[in-house]
Amino acid sequence: MKKLYYLVFILAIPALFILFTSGLMSGSGSPGAKTGSPGDGGQNCTQCHSGTAISQEFWILGSMGPLGYEPGVEYTIVVVGIHPDAEKFGFEATAEDAQGNKVGAITIAGMPGMTQLTNNNHAVTHTIAGTVPLLDTASTWMFNWTAPAVEAGDITFYAAINAANGNGNNSGDQIYLTSFTTSPSGGIGINEVQKNNHFSVFPNPSDGIVRFRLNSGTTGEEISIIDLTGKTVEQIRIQEHDVKMDLGHLQKGIYLFRYNNHTERVVLY
Repeated sequence: MKKLYYLVFILAIPALFILFTSGLMSGSGSPGAKTGSPGDGGQNCTQCHSGTAISQEFWILGSMGPLGYEPGVEYTIVVVGIHPDAEKFGFEATAEDAQGNKVGAITIAGMPGMTQLTNNNHAVTHTIAGTVPLLDTASTWMFNWTAPAVEAGDITFYAAINAANGNGNNSGDQIYLTSFTTSPSGGIGINEVQKNNHFSVFPNPSDGIVRFRLNSGTTGEEISIIDLTGKTVEQIRIQEHDVKMDLGHLQKGIYLFRYNNHTERVVLY
């Protein structure tokens, strides 16, 4: 009988190992170097989860906006994940220069206990608590990034997002890849940036309080705020060139701000 128990235990070891590593890879955060970036060798969550990664725009954004970054300044970075059937979400994000070198300093920010550092503190990922969707079909994470002390040229932020189906293993999940690039500000001012934009919405990302600044054209037209399903969730008539809006009643996520034929994407967190 003891031999039978021993045999059952030995046969169970592979299953226990799979369950343990599955929890380590997803529930407890990324093991690191899985953002899809050049510096990570293009590796992403599909190395641990089945499926093909899908690229998405505007799922990672920084508070430096169109002005670019200034050396030594700290910025807020927001990562968003959206999937209709996800039971859990996970992510890993990093920042690299044009040569694939990790640049700047990442620190934890946002809701306590949602994120943690990984890959020798060169990247950030979710915790177990951070896998719980903040909305029915979406989640979002925040972290801070301090720019290098001297200009490092164009810097790209990369993120891999895992929309997990919650079946207890690594199959059936959907992986998304996203990125955005910021350049040194070079002392450029907001007025100079606005010359090339019909309107601006800032801060972006925002906690719900945003300013809409009309840089060209006439007032009296409506701004439409559209969610990613294409539904118009808000319409506001612009009577001034600079308007402050409280959009805290809207769900967290990515929205399109459309004024006449021009559109800006804004993240509310």
